[in-house]
Amino acid sequence: MARPYEFSREETLSRAMDVFWENGYKATSIQDLVDRMGIKRGSIYNTFGDKHSLFIAAVEHYGESVTSQTIKILGSPESPVANIRRFFYEIINKSSASKLRGCLVSNTVVELAPHDKQAAQLVQNILKKIELAFLGCLNRAVEKGELPANKDTRVLSRFFASSTHGLIVIGKSAAGKKQMKDIVKVILSTLE
Repeated sequence: MARPYEFSREETLSRAMDVFWENGYKATSIQDLVDRMGIKRGSIYNTFGDKHSLFIAAVEHYGESVTSQTIKILGSPESPVANIRRFFYEIINKSSASKLRGCLVSNTVVELAPHDKQAAQLVQNILKKIELAFLGCLNRAVEKGELPANKDTRVLSRFFASSTHGLIVIGKSAAGKKQMKDIVKVILSTLE
């Protein structure tokens, strides 16, 4: 009979996510993970597999927790256009408070996606989830008369999804709030 975990899988996975988010995949050692996760090396391998498998699990966890929490704004019952505005200003606020970590998905796109098929597929799925959240929000805006019916919501949702990640990367580069607000002003001008 298998021994039950003596630790919270969810909590240790969150800790691993933070290490990868701060350091990136390549710069994170197994010892970094052992130190931060608070479990033994053997427990990491037995529970999550190798470093790559743990990384994939951490990015999935990020998509389910951080990304899902962020895009909830777009599905709020308030005005869809106001939700989009709130979404982008929330990114500015998070960028200021995130110690320049950026977004684990964006970081993974840059670091691993070009040569890691599994990581590429995973981040593509998360990016699609963001795009679909924008699409749903924009379609509700059209239904409520907040946007004209001739707006191409599919193209606009793709633009907003890519702008989201561009804005996060700018925020990671220590851009000031003023610069980020200027960028968001241009992004939001597409709603006029």
